[in-house]
Amino acid sequence: LPPTEEKFEGYEKGIGTIIKGWYAKKYEEFSSKFQEREDIIEELERYINELGSYESISFKNAIKHAFLNLIKDDNENFDLLIQWLEGEGPPKTLLKNFKVFEKIDKSTAFRMIRSLIQWIRELGYAGMIVLMDEAESSPSLSSKQKNTLLNNLRELIDECGHTNFRNSMWIYAVPDENFLEGRSQIYEALRQRLNTVFNDEINPTGIKIYLDKLSMDQASFLKEIGGKLANIYEIAYGVDFDKDILSSSIDNIVGASLENKFVSGYKRLFVQNIIKTFHLLRKNNKIVTREDIEM
Repeated sequence: LPPTEEKFEGYEKGIGTIIKGWYAKKYEEFSSKFQEREDIIEELERYINELGSYESISFKNAIKHAFLNLIKDDNENFDLLIQWLEGEGPPKTLLKNFKVFEKIDKSTAFRMIRSLIQWIRELGYAGMIVLMDEAESSPSLSSKQKNTLLNNLRELIDECGHTNFRNSMWIYAVPDENFLEGRSQIYEALRQRLNTVFNDEINPTGIKIYLDKLSMDQASFLKEIGGKLANIYEIAYGVDFDKDILSSSIDNIVGASLENKFVSGYKRLFVQNIIKTFHLLRKNNKIVTREDIEM
């Protein structure tokens, strides 16, 4: 049977969803050119076997064989390859038939990220945005943990200067500007990379966003976030929300979230629950209350 939205119901997130959507789009594309299912399958196999070059051969093979297993309707092997792509480390013996030999770990992280960006471009997307909330307040970290965190940041900054890291945008959240205070070589290396960029006087392109100094009132701020997330969700899932139902639902979740405004993380709580709200709107198309999402 051709892929349908119902066939893939339940896959709400993760790289598996992207591959399923990619496969469904290609199936539909080739269905408009060929009448017989055998011809469509042959064209799908030809397409995936001509996949471009990737820095990580294991990444390419995992993507390729995940796609092929959708053609075969082999859910077991598809799930196995998705486990590897999501870094869960399934047994090597199960992966060798697909020529997937690498691990996804610290030693291969940047190679895998570069391969991911290559694949995203091949899917026709402009690129990838990564939001990192890795940094925590200094008192909660040991010296070793903080050094590891800062060294990871230094390596990421260096990677962003390479052409094969193009089409990616990284947004990195830190507690405050004091995270660079220290005497080790790691601190100095980071200062050298960041001081000239984030100096307002000599580099107007170095943008710093102070999340705790936003002038908008809390309710308006959350409503605006909800509206922007709704736009992204509509594009991602191919839906068109009723504007009145959407607005009322967002207002309900804003009100419930602001009741927790003295609890750390109420903004995070709002974002988590507004996504649940969108799922319910897509399914039921009626106003979502706080009771519906058990806030």
